Amino acid sequence: MKIKSIGIKNIKGILNEVFQFDLLPNKPIILVAPNGFGKTSFGIAFNSLKPSKIELDEKNLHNGDAANKPEIEIRYEESGVEKTIIANDTTNAINGVFDIFVINSQLTAKATLLKIGGTSIAKPSMDIATTVLLPVIPPNIKFDYSFTLQKRSFGCNGKILPDISTVFQNGYFLSLVEEQIDFKKFDQVKVKKGITQIVADINRLKGTSEQIRSTIENNMLASLQAVTELNSLAQLIQTCQFTTVGNETDSFFAALQIVNIYQAKRSDFKKACRYQYYVEEKAEYTKIISSFNSTRIAIRPKEHRTKGLVVEWPKAHEISNGQRDVLSFIVLMLKARKKLKKENCILIIDEIFDYLDDANLISFQYFITKFIEDMKDSGKNLFPLLMTHLDPMFFNHFCFNRHKIKVHYLKDAAGNSSTHLLKLIRNRENPKIRQPMDLHYFHYHPEDINLQTEFNELGLHAGWSESKKFQSHVKKEVKKYLEAKLDYDPLAICFGVRIRIEHLVYEMIVEAANKQKFIEEHGTKKKLEFCELLGLEIPEIYYLLGIIYNDRLHWKDNTDIVRPVALKLENLTVKKLIREIFT
Repeated sequence: MKIKSIGIKNIKGILNEVFQFDLLPNKPIILVAPNGFGKTSFGIAFNSLKPSKIELDEKNLHNGDAANKPEIEIRYEESGVEKTIIANDTTNAINGVFDIFVINSQLTAKATLLKIGGTSIAKPSMDIATTVLLPVIPPNIKFDYSFTLQKRSFGCNGKILPDISTVFQNGYFLSLVEEQIDFKKFDQVKVKKGITQIVADINRLKGTSEQIRSTIENNMLASLQAVTELNSLAQLIQTCQFTTVGNETDSFFAALQIVNIYQAKRSDFKKACRYQYYVEEKAEYTKIISSFNSTRIAIRPKEHRTKGLVVEWPKAHEISNGQRDVLSFIVLMLKARKKLKKENCILIIDEIFDYLDDANLISFQYFITKFIEDMKDSGKNLFPLLMTHLDPMFFNHFCFNRHKIKVHYLKDAAGNSSTHLLKLIRNRENPKIRQPMDLHYFHYHPEDINLQTEFNELGLHAGWSESKKFQSHVKKEVKKYLEAKLDYDPLAICFGVRIRIEHLVYEMIVEAANKQKFIEEHGTKKKLEFCELLGLEIPEIYYLLGIIYNDRLHWKDNTDIVRPVALKLENLTVKKLIREIFT
């Protein structure tokens, strides 16, 4: 399975976009686009998918016009064959191939009306939306299992039965029983008669429990296996490896007891299965939320009369952003684990992690990585799409590195770096040129330098062998960028901003000795800090533009160092700041 493209039409901010991909499953997939591009619209599109069609909230109609019909198209490849599936406001073929879950911010704006002196005043606040874990709480119906009664009901050889009381306390197993076993078949005359005969034959056997078991294993096991649905139930019991069910013979005796309980409860049997599974789900949610809850407030799942099992969050001001984000993310991840059951699954995470601190970011990456590994181990194809405006290197953590994250840019940025500049950056650590390059090319220096011999030896662009000519080239690229031309070089802007800021600060220094110390200081940030120590007032804008001039002038194999910068340069605020330092 490989996703080739995703097309979205008429959903919130997206009119008609087709995103070309080559997505492989079970790897972290980072989808990068600047703020305002439509990442949230991408998430809303998939969050609006219902089993039979797209149900789009009015506020998410493109341009607010109901005539703009929403559509999602997924083109994928399976076993070498490309297929296309579509969902719109009347159909949903995507549901037949993919399970989909969307995780996004749970913050909602709220206004409370207060009466002050007869005047109504709206008090705004940010609340965390109640998270519905389970929309319906099943009725409290339990199994009436009695080992003593089961032995008595079986007959004189009931002593061979295993005690399976723990089986009826295992919600996961019971959910599989409910899904996979057709108990109505046990009511068929032929099946019922066959089981009755087998039980009667067993009760005619003489000897100790072990002797009777041995006889059954050697002579009667085939008869038990011949009852198809009973055999299926016995095999399901074996896969769960209950400690009281030691071997295949025991699994059939356990299956016979489960059939007895079904026939005693009938319509309530499946309800009891669902309730036990619910009890375990609630306990799991409670345990995990508690283990990650670092707040002073008790946060736990609660049963709500109309909403089901929910988590009601504290007011946004009562807990930190990081606590809020990681807790809501973990809860939604638990929901995703429950919902994503098909062979092919898409998990979309829309920017909720962008502002996590380092520790919570590690938790986030751990959960995603563990989920990927679990899905892969169960033979499923999971496509975790992580939407962000951040530099992909933000996710350069060992959890993700182990899985080789795949980065895709939803928006092509203007500009493209020349091979000459990329080669210059790649060779900056070469011992032949490292020191003079660092002083005269990668930072401001008042004096020119000629590296013609070294440039010739390394095959670098001869026209830049003099540092002043290189700086002249950089200025031309900055001019193109500020004039909104599309063919500028993004990395040249990094050079230009860095050199310009350092030049401006250099001119602020009075004493020649301090000017020389400034030149010798390594790194733009350290140069600025040196000037602060001299008592110079450094404009805040010089620090803010570190988002552009920091880090990106170092070569990293197999890493796109151009597009992250180009996307940042499209930000209007960034462009305004750059314009200020050059004017």
